[in-house]
Amino acid sequence: MGIYDGLKDAASILKEAGKIDQYRQILEAQEKLLDMQKQIADLESDNQDLKDKLKTKESLTYENNAYWIEGEKKDGPFCSRCWDSERQIIRMQPCGNRAYASCPNCSNKSVKIDPHFESPFTPIDPRRNSTR
Repeated sequence: MGIYDGLKDAASILKEAGKIDQYRQILEAQEKLLDMQKQIADLESDNQDLKDKLKTKESLTYENNAYWIEGEKKDGPFCSRCWDSERQIIRMQPCGNRAYASCPNCSNKSVKIDPHFESPFTPIDPRRNSTR
């Protein structure tokens, strides 16, 4: 039997016995208990959110104006502005050029590493273009 159930039983006994003042005190105690349970639940939720953010922060690396999550596979890019200012992990979306990404939340831009993207600025091998 929990505390709340015990208070409920005591309240019904006091009500039946005509002890209205004590009955009201029990009702107030029940109300305070419910408020405290809600506060505990809120604190536990906040605590879990903070643990999740700490875990995320520990796995982030900063590269090319964006954050990346290191793990079995590198994940990202995520907006550096949104993380630094609001602690929100917002996935950046590809722009028209696959080499760049943009944040849908704040429009921050980043250079995205796309393994299939070939830069027009790739150095030319001088041995390949010899005019001999």
